Amino acid sequence: MWRLAEDTLSQDEINALADWLRRGERLTQGELVRQFEQAWSTWLGCADSVFVGSGTTANFALMACAAERVERPTPRVGVSAVTWSTNVSPSLLMGHEVVVFDVDPQTLGMRADAVCAAIENDEIDILFVTHLLGLNALTPQVVETAAKHGVILLEDCCESHGVRMGAAKGGTFGLGSTFSFYYGHHMSTIEGGVISTNDLAFADRLRLMRAHGLARESKHFDDYAAQSPHVDPRFLFVATGLNFRSTELNAFLGLGQLPKLDGRIEQRNANMHAFLAGAPDWLRRDYATDGMSSFAFPLIAHDADGARRAREVTDRLEIESRPVVAGNLMSHPFMRSPAVRIAGDALPAAEAIDAFGLYLGNGHHVSSAQVDELTSALRTA
Repeated sequence: MWRLAEDTLSQDEINALADWLRRGERLTQGELVRQFEQAWSTWLGCADSVFVGSGTTANFALMACAAERVERPTPRVGVSAVTWSTNVSPSLLMGHEVVVFDVDPQTLGMRADAVCAAIENDEIDILFVTHLLGLNALTPQVVETAAKHGVILLEDCCESHGVRMGAAKGGTFGLGSTFSFYYGHHMSTIEGGVISTNDLAFADRLRLMRAHGLARESKHFDDYAAQSPHVDPRFLFVATGLNFRSTELNAFLGLGQLPKLDGRIEQRNANMHAFLAGAPDWLRRDYATDGMSSFAFPLIAHDADGARRAREVTDRLEIESRPVVAGNLMSHPFMRSPAVRIAGDALPAAEAIDAFGLYLGNGHHVSSAQVDELTSALRTA
């Protein structure tokens, strides 16, 4: 059985965790969380990172804190039609306007021309880019246009650890970015996520958001205490916040997983290149693979007959499959909101992905022999 995902945690790592737990170490957020944040920032190439409980809480905190920088009372947020629900839910929960863009079939990211036109026409304040399935969804044009017009650029790299545009890793181009360490991703801390940024003031605000808005979480604690001498500084709330903290246990696992990440990316990419080289022409193969950090194999056919053949092959070989993330988000009930509109009023590429696409897992559990068997079966289907 070829599953969508297998746990990246080895038995040796579980044993090491058990030994660490037996020593009676502190479990709530502490020094190991700080060590992991620093190690992650060094690996990514950013100024600071904030470890939180999941990729979902990372997305919520990132969007909430970014929206505070928008002067407009109701921020207008641009998102992809093909992404996970938690790229959109934070904005809907906070009362933002959501502008949905169709995708480029080669990158599975938002169409760069449509995004740049919307920015130049002053239609969005925040652009939340998703690097889908490990493909780079950014272009220099999008980055430059957003910067020129003062649009806040955010990146969701939750399933694309190590993706690159040029020499720099994805997650370093905008105000902030998110990563998920959920089961089956490039690395795992069981549950967990991180927000990364090059803006130290923004990182400080994120830490307040992560822990109830308590002043003691901030590097400016002394200043906050001096400004409110009538309040016990240990329990001084200076900003809105929730409890998005992770634990020392998760950080312990992250510190053990991080040294393995580059090797896993190489294996995933080798699998993806082999898949694309062997797949038949009735599946899309023209993906923009420069800088990729493959997460999954997209089996997106050109028509309904190809989609049928892909499903028959994967079922026969007992390979688990699923929609391409969630398919076209506009087909889901939670998007039926007056706060949501479609840029350009049509989503032909997202609709085609929804109708003719699925994906298969690509990770350390997938061998080159399995990839060869799959592509051979697809070619003869």
